Order: sequence, then structure tokens, then C-alpha cells
Amino acid sequence: MNIQGISIGNLTINQRLFVLIILFIGLPFFLLGSFWYQSSTEAIEQFAAGANKRIIEQTNVSLDSYISNLENSTYPFIHNPQIQQFLSTSQLTPYAYFQLATKVENDLFAQMIYGRSDIIGISLVADNKRQITDYESAPGLLDMSEIRKRNLSFQAQLDQFSDFQIIGLSRVGKTPALTVARKLYDNSSFLYKGLLIVDLNLKQIGAICSNDSLGGFDVWIMGRGGQVIYHPDSNLVGSIVEQGLFARIQNQNSSFFRHQDAASSTEKMVLHERSQITGWTVVADLPLNNLIGGLITQRNYSLAAAAMLMIIALALVGGFSLSLTRPLSMLQKLMARVERGDFVLPTKMNRFRNHEMTAVFQSFYSMTGELKRLIREVHDSRLKERELMIRQKESELRSMQSHINPHFLYNSLEIINSYAIADDHMDISRMTRALAHMFRYNIGHAGSVVPLREEMRHVQFYLDLQSARFRKLQIDIDVDEHDLDRVKAVRLTLQPIIENVFIHGYRGKKPRYLGISTRAEGHYFAVVIQDKGIGMNSEKKRHIRGILQTPENPEDELRSNEGEEPTSGIGLLNVHQRLQLTFGAEYGLHLVQSVPDEGTQFEVRLPYMTSEEAHHVPVNDD
Repeated sequence: MNIQGISIGNLTINQRLFVLIILFIGLPFFLLGSFWYQSSTEAIEQFAAGANKRIIEQTNVSLDSYISNLENSTYPFIHNPQIQQFLSTSQLTPYAYFQLATKVENDLFAQMIYGRSDIIGISLVADNKRQITDYESAPGLLDMSEIRKRNLSFQAQLDQFSDFQIIGLSRVGKTPALTVARKLYDNSSFLYKGLLIVDLNLKQIGAICSNDSLGGFDVWIMGRGGQVIYHPDSNLVGSIVEQGLFARIQNQNSSFFRHQDAASSTEKMVLHERSQITGWTVVADLPLNNLIGGLITQRNYSLAAAAMLMIIALALVGGFSLSLTRPLSMLQKLMARVERGDFVLPTKMNRFRNHEMTAVFQSFYSMTGELKRLIREVHDSRLKERELMIRQKESELRSMQSHINPHFLYNSLEIINSYAIADDHMDISRMTRALAHMFRYNIGHAGSVVPLREEMRHVQFYLDLQSARFRKLQIDIDVDEHDLDRVKAVRLTLQPIIENVFIHGYRGKKPRYLGISTRAEGHYFAVVIQDKGIGMNSEKKRHIRGILQTPENPEDELRSNEGEEPTSGIGLLNVHQRLQLTFGAEYGLHLVQSVPDEGTQFEVRLPYMTSEEAHHVPVNDD
């Protein structure tokens, strides 16, 4: 970018900041200032109107609550036995009527009027022309005949009223009152036969509308037809709102508007909110001068302050740019060292007056430290992966070393088996076939995965040979045949464990018992191998469990116990590592329990086959 032949790329950071402030702050500020000046007045008006609108809404809520509470206080009249007696068509003697009226006044009217200063009087009127009235709280002298005549006219309009009806303004003597009515029905016929009429003074409504939080403006209430229900100016109560103002208030597209008051020739902001409960509209007249005069003054002061801040920003930008360029240059040099692979950085943390720059350097040092840690972890993980591969190769090599020319031995055993069958020596034939199967099974890859059925078949042949050797040996096999084809095993892993029973489990004793059972768990399948041999002491159990539970370098555990017993645990460790290398760390060999002179129990945990693997189980016809 060039400005009159000057390239921005050749400017220093200090100069660039000056250019940026002038182009992107100063110039837009002055260009938009005039437009903002004109539009801000309208925005301020809308903001002020919105703020006061919430007050009007709260006033409306308070009025709704007031009317709702009044409605709730009339509910006891509906099912009261005395009211039902009053509504009934049966004739009452003058004395009985007097007693009923006295009870209603003392029990019901007094209960409703108690603690309320807004009730002028209460009337009960029925379609049988009966009336009970209580206007003792009314100011001045009243013509009760006029009130009774009015009550009868309301009773004649009973079918036009809702259950609770705000009838509207009326006069009780010289006092303006708000009249409400509750329809009453006869429980025997379920027909509306009477009205409860309550006359309220406007003091409570006036108190709600003149709340101190409303500010210095008038709040008044307009009824559905445009009649003024309440106004701070008592002369306007009951008057009709002018047609133009009424039409704009009824317009639901806007909740506030400007209006020129014809009487006072002042422009006002009119806010209004309609109640869904009463149907009234709460209206507030806010003189614009009082509403936004102070805000416009504040706006002008804000413009002047903004211009002053602009000048101060240009004066301070030079010093501020220096506080940025020096640490940025240092950070650039450190990052260049990291790019070259040099993570040995100065350990002294630079402190700057600018806290953000200090935080940047702290984050940079944290980042380089994390990079060093991740590089070490990647290096260590690669070393562990190579170590696992070497262990697997060593395991396979050990298995291969145990194959002493298996093909020659297998063929020789087949010849011996033929001679045994020819001479009718079936025991020799069975032992020869078992031994031949074992050699042929050993030809397979030691690390290959096979169904558990093949491993169990190989173990059965091995036990046939041991049974021929130890005649009193009791073999207890409890295996679910259905599970053998849905569990995976590694070739030549069960037989070494069973062989360990004969070598170590019954050392110095004749083997007398060997148990093999299975158990299906949720995440693995267990093959349990148990003997009743010499068992292990606590130190030997700790040693065996140590080499099986050490996740890394279990050979260290073996070397630490070389003085006790040569090769102790090597065979078990070999089986355990082969299972874990093939299936994962959650599988393998576990020492369940061992009690001296009572026996030992091992558990081999194997995985289940997937549905696809189960459909491709090979069939061995050996």
C-alpha cells in the first residue's frame, strides 16, 4: 500500500500506528460524527422510552394483581350456604330475611371489607328482587334508593356479564367509584340467579399509578371504549380520550409514539401497555424536554471528550509503540532458535510494564516446554513400541526352540501307532496318537490365534498322557461346549499353565487333582485352572503377582528373585505376555488364589470372537 509515494511496508511500527489511527480512527470519526449527532437524538429517545416502558409494564402487572386479588376475595360467596339461602326462591318472613341479612353483613361482608380501605360498599342482589347492602364505609350521605335501582339494572344485564365483570365507573354519592360484579348461581339448579356488586374508590389504583419509581410524569388508565378510568387530574376521570390519541393508542404496531398535546401545546412521548386481564390500557405522558434534555447534554459532552481522547491517543502512541517493539524483537529471536530445534532457552523470564507482553512470553515458554515434553513422549512411545516387537519376536523364538524336528518325530509316532494297533495294544495307540497330535499342534505358528476349542483339544491330549503316567490323577473338566467356538485363544498358551501344575504345583508329590472350568463374563471369558497341590506362601504369591502385574520391564521382577528359584515364573510370564501382546492389556493370566497345602487357582482371561470371526471358524479334522 502506497500513500503519496510512501510505502507502508517501509514504515516503522511507531509510524504505522500513527497512520492507522489517523486513517481508521480519526477520519471515520469525523466523517461519521455529523451523522451520529443527528441520529443519536432518536436513539436516545428510543432508549429512554424503552427504559420507562418497563416501568409502565410493571404498573400494569400491579394493576392486574390488584384486580386478581379482588376477584379471588369474591370466591367465598359462590358456595356459601347463606348466599344459597339468599338466592333460593322460597319465601322468607321479614324476620328471617332480617336475620339472613345480618349474618351476611357480619360474616361475609365484614370479612371482605376487613383491612381494606378501597371498598366503598358491597351489595347482594338476586333475581327475586332481594338485596342486601353495606355502605357504612361510604363518605357522606347516600341515597340508597338510587343504589338499589342501579343494582337492579345490573341484575337485569346478568346474562351479558362474565363470571367476574369489571362494569366500569359509576358514582356512589359524589364519589367516583369503580364497580365490579361476581355472578352467583344456585347450587340446586346451577342457574345464575344473583350478583355480588362491589364499589371501589380509586385511591388504591391511584397509589399504584403514582408510584415514586415512575418519575415526574403522569400515568393514567384508559378503558376499552376510550373512557378515562383514572387520571391524576380528577376532573378528567370519566372523560373520553380525544379521537386521534385513542386511535394511536389502539394501534398495536408501536408501544410508544410522539404526540402534540393540544391543551398544553407541548410535545410528549406517549407510552402505553394494554392488559389482557382487565382490558385497560396504562398510558404515560412524558414531556420530551424532561425525558431527553439531560441526555442530549451528556451526548455533547461525550463528543468533546472523544475528541480530547483522540488527541491524547496520538500523543501517547509513540511511547506505547516502543513498549511493543522491544519485546516483539526479543520474541522473534527466541522463536528463530526454536525453529532451528534449539529448545535450550534462557530461563530468566522477562518482565515488562505491559502485562499482556509478559503473558505472551509466559505462554511462549509454556509452549516450548510442552513441545519438549511431547517430543520426549513420542520418542519414548517409539522405543516402547520397538521393545514390544522385540519381546514378541523373542517369545516366538523361544517357542520355535522347543520344536525338536517335529516332522521326524510325528512320522515316527505314526509308525509306532500302526504297530500298536496291529498288535492290539490300544492304550499304547491312544498315547501315541495323543503325543502325535501334540507334536503336530506344535508345528503351527506359536503366536497364531485359534478358537478355544482347539486349545482345549490339545490340552485333552496332554492330559491323556499324564493320566497314563499318574493313574490316581482325578481330572475334572467343566466346560460349556457352546462357548468353545466363540472365544479366541493363542496357540500353546493353556498347555504350559497345566504343565506348570505338574512341575511346580505338585513338586515332590503325586498329582491327585486337576480342575478346568470356564466362566463367561461381560467383557472377557475366563478359563480357570485349579489344583490341590502344595500351594504358595505369601512371598511366592507376591513374586508371581508382581511379574504378572508389572506393566513394563517384568524381567526386573524376575531378576530381583533369582536367588529364590531359577526360572520361577518365566513360563507364566511368557504365556501372559503372548496373550497381552495379541489381545491387549485387559487380557492375560491372573493368579486368583493360592493357599499352602491346599492348592492354587489361575485364571486365563480371553476375548470373545466378533460375529464375522465366528462365521469363519476353521474346522480341524485331526
